[in-house]
Amino acid sequence: MFINTHTHFQLYDAKIELVNLNMDSTVKANYYSYGLHPWYLSKDSYEAQLGKLEIIAHEKRCLAVGECGLDKMCKVDFDFQQEVFIEQIKIANKINKPLIIHCVKAFNELINCLNLYDNKVPVIIHGFNNNENIARVMVDQGYYFSFGKALLGYESNAAKAIKNVGRKKFFLETDDADLSIKYVYKKAAELLGIDEEIIQQQLQSNFETVFKTNL
Repeated sequence: MFINTHTHFQLYDAKIELVNLNMDSTVKANYYSYGLHPWYLSKDSYEAQLGKLEIIAHEKRCLAVGECGLDKMCKVDFDFQQEVFIEQIKIANKINKPLIIHCVKAFNELINCLNLYDNKVPVIIHGFNNNENIARVMVDQGYYFSFGKALLGYESNAAKAIKNVGRKKFFLETDDADLSIKYVYKKAAELLGIDEEIIQQQLQSNFETVFKTNL
C-alpha cells in the first residue's frame, strides 16, 4: 500500500493521498488536510479563515490541520505568523488532530509556540530537508518527519536524516512536485537498505497511529 502524506494534487497513484486544501481549493479529495499557510496570511481576513478552518477541521475526512507554521523567508510579518499559528495549534488540540507543519528558518520559534501552548497532538514536519542538528532537535521533541523529492537528491540533508530518525517517525510525500510517490518509496528503501514492502507496512502503521484511522 502506498500512502502520500502530503500532496497538493489528487494524483491517484497511492491508496491514500492526503491532499492539502486551502481557502480557494475546489478539489474533492477522499482525505485532506486544511490550514492557513504562513505565505498567504492577511490581517484583513485571518479571523474569518480561522473560523472556516475550525468548521472544516471537524469534518471526518479532514485528517489534519495544516499545512501551517512559520517562515522567516516570506514577507508576512513574523509576529503575525506566530499569532495565527498559535490559534491553529489550539484548534488542532481542541479537536485532537495532527499538525502538518511548514517551517523555514524558524525551528526554535516553532518549538516555543508548540510548548508554550502545551501541544499534545502529533507534529509532522513536512518536506524535511534540514541539517543533522535540526533533525536531532526534532527527534528529541518527538516530532514526525515527512520526506519528499529531496530524498532523490544526491547526499541531501533529507537523505541523511531519514537514516537517523527511526522508521516509526517518518512519512513520505510528493508535496507540489510532479512526481509519483512510488519513486519516493523506492528511494527511501534504497537509502535504508531494506525491502520496499517493509516501508509500506511501517508507514501504514505510522499513518494509522498518527491519524487514528484503520486502513
